Formats: sequence, C-alpha cells, structure tokens
Amino acid sequence: MIIIGGGFSGALTAIHLARIAPPDRVRITLLNPTPDIGRGLAYRFDDDNLLLNVPAGNMSALADEPMHFVSYCLRIDPSLSPGSFVSRRLYGQYLHDLWSHTRAAHPGAIDVRVDKAVALSRPPGEAGWDVALASGERLRAEQVVLALGHQVPRFPIPLEPEVQERVIAPWDFDAMHRLPNHQPVLIMGTGHTAVDALFCLAQSPRRGPIYLLSRHGLLPHCHRLSPTAPKPKAFPEFLRDVPPTVRAYTRALRQHLKTLAQQGGDWRDALNELRPHTPQLWQSWPAAEQRRFLRHLQAYWDVHRHRLAPMGAQRLDQLLAERRAQVIAGRITTLRQLSDGVEVAYRPRGSQQVSTLQACAIVNCIGPNTDIQRHSNPLLAQLLKEGLIAPDAHGLGLRVTPDLQVTDTHQNPVEGLWYLGPLLKGALWEATAVPELRLHAQHLAQTLLNLP
Repeated sequence: MIIIGGGFSGALTAIHLARIAPPDRVRITLLNPTPDIGRGLAYRFDDDNLLLNVPAGNMSALADEPMHFVSYCLRIDPSLSPGSFVSRRLYGQYLHDLWSHTRAAHPGAIDVRVDKAVALSRPPGEAGWDVALASGERLRAEQVVLALGHQVPRFPIPLEPEVQERVIAPWDFDAMHRLPNHQPVLIMGTGHTAVDALFCLAQSPRRGPIYLLSRHGLLPHCHRLSPTAPKPKAFPEFLRDVPPTVRAYTRALRQHLKTLAQQGGDWRDALNELRPHTPQLWQSWPAAEQRRFLRHLQAYWDVHRHRLAPMGAQRLDQLLAERRAQVIAGRITTLRQLSDGVEVAYRPRGSQQVSTLQACAIVNCIGPNTDIQRHSNPLLAQLLKEGLIAPDAHGLGLRVTPDLQVTDTHQNPVEGLWYLGPLLKGALWEATAVPELRLHAQHLAQTLLNLP
C-alpha cells in the first residue's frame, strides 16, 4: 500500500493502519517530499505566537482517545486545560512524537520514502498501480491513498512577470520579515491565513500601513473563553422538518440562535453542536441550493464557523484600533508596476468607483485552490487528464464514494484509489480540520484492512 502525502491526513492514516493491522497484514510505503512527517503546512512553524484555532480538548489526533492531546500538553505544562489554545508548534511536535512512537512500536510496518509521486498508471492486464516517482524510480502497490493537502492559492487576476515578483506566498514568513518597515504592504484576504501574515508583519516596528483586502472585508469571529468540546447530539430538532433550501435553513438557524440568546446561551455552542451534522445538511441540498450558499452565504458562515483563539482575536483588535492594520472590502481590478512596488486598483464593495493604493509587496492569502481543473497539483492533473479522478460540481475538490474511494469521470469507483484530505470539501463540506479528518483517517484505515 502506498500513501502519497505525509501531512496530517497521510500520517494519521498510516498510524491507524499500523496500530490496528495484525502483524504482516499490510506493508505501508509513505511518500513525502521531505522527511518531516505529520506537520504538513499547518503545524510546521516555530513561532509560538501562532495558535491553534481549536481548543486542546478537541484536537486529539485519535478520535477514540479524546484526551490524548490534552494529556500530552499536561506533561509539558500542568497549567494547560482542555479549553486552552496552544501553539501550532506544540501541536506539530505532538504529531511528530505520535508518529515516532507508532513507528517504534510497530517496526517495519511503515517505510518512508522522501520523494514525489508524479504519475499513476495501471499495468496492462494487472491489478494495482504503478507509481512513478520524481527520482525516476517506480513502485508497485495494490492500494494507493492520495493524501494531498491544500493546493497553492491562485491570484484573483492574471499577473505580469514583473508584478509576480512582488507577490509573496502565504506562509513565506522569511520574505515578509525582509520587507522594508517604512513601506505599506497589502495582504490579499481577511481569513485565518491573512491574520497569520498580519501577525508576522506586525512583529517588527512598522511605520508603513498594512492593508487587508477581501471581497467582503469580513474577519473571523472570536472563540469564547473556556470553550468545551461539543458533545455528540442527535440531529437538531429545529432543522428536522425544514425544506432543503438555503433560505429555509438560514431562517430556522437564526430563529434558533435568537431563542438560545434569550435563554442565556451562546451562538458558538449552537454552531459547534451543528458541526457533526453539517455533511448531512450539505448533501441534502440540491446543487442549485449549494451554489446559492456558496455565492451568498459562505463568507458569513466561514467567519462564524472558523473562529480565532481569544488571544489572537485580542491582538487583531489592538492592531486595528492602533491603525497599524486596515481592512478594505473590495475587489481587485488591476496591478501596475512601480519602481518600488505596485499600484493596486480595486473597486470598493458597493461602489462603482475605482480606488488605488500602493504597496511594496502583496501577500497572497486568498485561500487554497480547490479547483483541480485549474493549476492543480501535477499528479492530480495527470489523473484528471486520464479520467481517473473528477472534480465535484462546484470546484471544491474531488468526487468520492462514502468510503472515500475516488470516482472517475463516469462516476464509477476507481479500484484501489482513495483520497483523504481537504479536497473532500465538495462531498462533505466539513473536511478541512482535525476533528473531521481524524475520523475520516480512522474510517479509511479500517476500510482498507477489510478489503479482501
């Protein structure tokens, strides 16, 4: 068995397989471009100012051991609790230690290859897959798990080469630190990644302003203090007989939140309890209603659903109050090269007039590219070209079966090919965070072991 990708999803699938498989039942090869397994993009930072946006009590990598991560934290700092928002560096170290302990407890179960898969093919007349690597080597496997994470974000408009040189990748903190302190910087986006970039830039005593530009200009809301992990509950009664339309669901949810507030409750708890049922709600909508949600409500849902740690939210509020950062709602129209940066033309939200600002650099934090038909990972592009994978109806990811088996362009399951990662969003909506991905990893591992 080959797992392509060594971030959270790939590493955790391999960990579950090693933990639950009888000795010699499976042979796992995990392919990753670097030897650092488990951390992926999200948890590889050394900066303790970057915090998890989920409390420690809901961040166990092992769904059947909910206090696993909290116990790890308490061995380091007894003052921490399930409601603590700890650093991403600590969580990355936790994943690395879990990986190391699993390999030590199951010697020989997992082979790590530092390489990239560039193509998959089926040998004529044979079962399984031939995996071509960037090094020129080829591997064979009966089952292949695609555990590819987020794709590189696209820029909202085409860029000339000279302007492209002024665009910084979302987590290239070294490049951000090298920017001149006296010149303005533009961050494209106002979500969590944009806030990370803002905090990085604000570490130095900048005299130039920092602009954050997005279509709606919405910032993530804040977690309440001392949150508790959502307890499993049945499907919400207030949505049980609601027609499957965006308008009806929104009206019902708003009424429920109003009633909850009158009873002294918190809207955050209502969204947390809704979270396990979101895939069912998403799948109950016809495609037209899903498009309506994406067009009109997704931005508002995201800022309520994906919240900042209280300390991060306080820091963000302070930067805005001090005018060190400024949020702009608008849509970028053109970029023009200047001798010391770029001139950015944008149309403010609700206006037909075009405004401009100047920046020495642009940090592209508009979010990952989920459309595999445009600028996709080379391996996904090859599989798409050969009809072995297919995009979902809205460009949010891949089409898969309920067991996470990839389906081809004719919607038929592709034997021996599976996917786990954020490109499940098109099928399940909730598929980008640890509380969901850990369940999918455990389920996929068990599915693979139950194969003939």
